[in-house]
Amino acid sequence: MPKNKNAYLRYLHIHSQIKRNRYIAGYPTKENILDYLRDQEIEVSSSTLEKDINFLRYERGAPLIYDAVQRCYRYSEEWEFDMPLTPDAVRMLDMIIKKLQLFGESHEFKSIRDTIDRLSDHFDLARQHPEDPIGEYILFEYAKGYTGSSFLPRIYDAIFDSRKITFSHTRFDSGEKTFRTIQPYVLKEHRNRWYVIGKENGEPKIFGIERMDDLEITEDWFEKEISFYDEIKSLLYDSVGVMAFGFDTEEVVLQFDRTPAQYIKTLMLHRSQKIVEENENGLTVSLKVKITPEFIMECILRFGNNVKVLKPESLIRKVRAIYSEALENYDHKTTRK
Repeated sequence: MPKNKNAYLRYLHIHSQIKRNRYIAGYPTKENILDYLRDQEIEVSSSTLEKDINFLRYERGAPLIYDAVQRCYRYSEEWEFDMPLTPDAVRMLDMIIKKLQLFGESHEFKSIRDTIDRLSDHFDLARQHPEDPIGEYILFEYAKGYTGSSFLPRIYDAIFDSRKITFSHTRFDSGEKTFRTIQPYVLKEHRNRWYVIGKENGEPKIFGIERMDDLEITEDWFEKEISFYDEIKSLLYDSVGVMAFGFDTEEVVLQFDRTPAQYIKTLMLHRSQKIVEENENGLTVSLKVKITPEFIMECILRFGNNVKVLKPESLIRKVRAIYSEALENYDHKTTRK
């Protein structure tokens, strides 16, 4: 079996040209096929084409004959080229299918899912690798059935169609419910929660989908601003989480002791992470990030006394204040008892 994955693409193109005689008068000559491949930006020699044809004929059993009179190739009977899938490819398709289940009946995602289902049926994946229990070996992090999951496909469709959405939104901290109208641009997943990023009255906004109710896709269309997509990408690039509008990017230096050091090295806190110093006592890293509440919680507080903030000074004061308030809470509870 050829190891060059680009060969499979050539086989498919060659097959399509030889099979075309069912629909177009005449059969393709070697020159016809070479010209077609060049049109597809695939440069091959005449000898390579002959090897490909021999592969189809002898390795894949294609009923391919050469007509010496017309100097062309054709099939002597009906035949289809089925590209075999490796176990790795089967696993990847299965993972894609499971991920797509999250988007339910969204029009665009449903069409992708339908295509994959047809591939699955065509290649007979279930019976091709029945011994591969992928569902037991790979457990996805996302949780089905979280509040607001039914909104995902509808919001995606609104983004795709550039239509405004309306919904009521309840804040976690105050319980206050407000009615919102936004231009949706992006869906973002973070730690098993989904957010919609868009604009409301010209201002960038982020809303947690699990806090939304009464979602409606309006008939009002809006023109997407390409520059806002660039702003969102830049924002998320320098962020941990999503709630980062209004924060500046700063350099942060953290010192970890030996306990989490290897964890931090193998699973970086942020894509900007760089090692400043490493020794028997632990690890010091620098990051260029937006210092949001999410960053403080996920990259500092969750490591407890195994991490120390070295800079900036403003972050040191912020973390110290958080721990001081936490200690006061425990002191108050002890006093009340």
